[in-house]
Amino acid sequence: MTITEPGGADGRVPGTTRISARAVERLAAYLARDAGHVPAGRVAVRLADAAGALTVAVTLPVAVGGGVTGTVAERSAEVRGHVIAGLRDLAGRTVGRVDVRYAGVHRISGRRAL
Repeated sequence: MTITEPGGADGRVPGTTRISARAVERLAAYLARDAGHVPAGRVAVRLADAAGALTVAVTLPVAVGGGVTGTVAERSAEVRGHVIAGLRDLAGRTVGRVDVRYAGVHRISGRRAL
């Protein structure tokens, strides 16, 4: 993806910004990890083009404990919304669909350091 930025009185310097497919994939994985409350290594993401919009397939475990609440459906909606908004705001990409698949469980420890 290439974004062309015009120069002007606002101080921006003319040039282009290129975001590789791998960078968009890594960003989507981070966004899903953040919304799903799981470690980065437990999230898998696949991207596909669907008539100019991205289709994002996310696989991650269900987070249990640590104050994480909500049904699986509510958590899926949170992951979808976070991925869509993040890719739009940070990478300028349009996401048409986010499929969330849960595989496994990630237990979050409730222990706190004093």
